[in-house]
Amino acid sequence: MMLSRKSTVSPLFVVLNLLVAVACVGILGGAVWLQQTQGALPCALCVLQRMAYLGVLVFALLGALGFGLRAPALARTALWLGLLAALVGLVFAAKHVWLVYHPEQTCGLDPLALRINRWQVTALAPWLLRADGLCSDIPYLFGLPLPLLSGIGLAGLGLLMGVSLPAAKRLGRAR
Repeated sequence: MMLSRKSTVSPLFVVLNLLVAVACVGILGGAVWLQQTQGALPCALCVLQRMAYLGVLVFALLGALGFGLRAPALARTALWLGLLAALVGLVFAAKHVWLVYHPEQTCGLDPLALRINRWQVTALAPWLLRADGLCSDIPYLFGLPLPLLSGIGLAGLGLLMGVSLPAAKRLGRAR
């Protein structure tokens, strides 16, 4: 007689994805707070990073839902799309950091900002997604430029979502 042992997935992965979502809300809230209280207007690259955080937020919630419902396809798809959103945001953050350290190449209010400001999603939340600032006018926190901290945040959140991927595979085998 062969005993079959079902592979179980810890509820830790639901919590981990919810933690990623809460971190995204906190980071976006901090960005809006800096914008509203310190006058740090977001540039086009800032807005694209914010959109990446929104993507990570949505996909982390969907990943948590997939783990909670024991739906492996939903969990895996959400995690991969969340990783993609984090990676795209990381590319924008890297470009922004490069511009910070090469101010002669500043992006200014370029056609990208004008295009972003015409998007429908920008009209839904202009307080979050309107690009009105210059890439060179960025605040520093803890002695580091904000785009660098944004890149570190996106990398960390992507890493946390990546940790959940093997569990999403096990979730499919646990059924």
